[in-house]
Amino acid sequence: MNNVTLKQVAELSGKSEATVSLVLNSRQYHRVSPRTRQLIQSIAEKLGYIPNMQAQALVKGRTRNIAVTANGLTPFYNEYIRRITHLLEARNYNVFAFETMLSPNRERQVVNWVRQGLFDGCICLEYNHYTREFYEPAIRAGIPYVLRGWDMPEECPAHMIRVDYRSAVGELFRHLAAEGWRRFGVITDGSSYCEEATAMSVRSTLYAEAAENSGVALDPDGWIVVPFDAERHLCYIYEHSRALFRNRPDIDGVIVQSSSDIPAVFKAAADSGRRIRTDLAIATFDQIPLIEFMQPPVSCIVEPSDEISQMAVDGLLAQLTGTESGPVDFSRPVGTRLVINDSTVRNRSPGPPDAAPGRSKQTSSQPS
Repeated sequence: MNNVTLKQVAELSGKSEATVSLVLNSRQYHRVSPRTRQLIQSIAEKLGYIPNMQAQALVKGRTRNIAVTANGLTPFYNEYIRRITHLLEARNYNVFAFETMLSPNRERQVVNWVRQGLFDGCICLEYNHYTREFYEPAIRAGIPYVLRGWDMPEECPAHMIRVDYRSAVGELFRHLAAEGWRRFGVITDGSSYCEEATAMSVRSTLYAEAAENSGVALDPDGWIVVPFDAERHLCYIYEHSRALFRNRPDIDGVIVQSSSDIPAVFKAAADSGRRIRTDLAIATFDQIPLIEFMQPPVSCIVEPSDEISQMAVDGLLAQLTGTESGPVDFSRPVGTRLVINDSTVRNRSPGPPDAAPGRSKQTSSQPS
């Protein structure tokens, strides 16, 4: 237990407690001369002084702690957490990331901590029909918040970043149809706590809409729902994907919700005798580095995570500092884009797929 106090540091340095506090507990240390600052810091280090964050929070009414919730600590969400942490730490905030795995208890607990004052605000990286009930009390209580979610047709909260996937999903399905792929399975994340969370997915609605408009079919028996808390996650995906390829030979395409699941799907396809580009197309979401090193490289739909991270931080800071008239425009959906790679381009070469010449990646920007 650290019992060193500001008073002790002040006595040994010959400076006032106010001056010592400016150096050790304040962002205003530049108001103290470098020589005095060095003296105080040296004495504090020798004594092992540690600032009492709880006491500071009580005095200032702020913890400088921000909660960030994500369905899972996957490469996709981790990249958001990394960017948000970097941006907020530059403004002297501490970031605490929580993996909810779509568990009602976990989601509710984090929101309760925010409402109890343990955090100054919250960024939710996956707001949807299912999580709405947990965040609405905090929103009504005036807690600073920013939500990221798929663009939903109904009225959205004021500080929600709406990611518009409709254009990119539609373009993906048109591309698949043009390449001659006709019947698709879907591998999607889900909740082992509430089936409704999967059934009400905006993504599922967009798939059905895009499939109908492009003339391809979604196999009703070709859906694999992977709980976030599934044990041996990739093994679960591999086993169910292999069963899908074995039991549904007419399926010639798979949409994989999480790009980090791609290695398991590729292996399941190979072990089932399926050949990507020849009798199977695979597409995914989120351009994590892994998928560009797969053979063949994987087509994917990408959202601008840099832009969204900056919007989330700017929007939250505007609320924390009382500058609501800041530059963040939450009324405009953020567009996504389709990146076409070899995994969805049908092999028309007479040789084996690996012998076919590689196809350059094509990127198509989508209007928001």
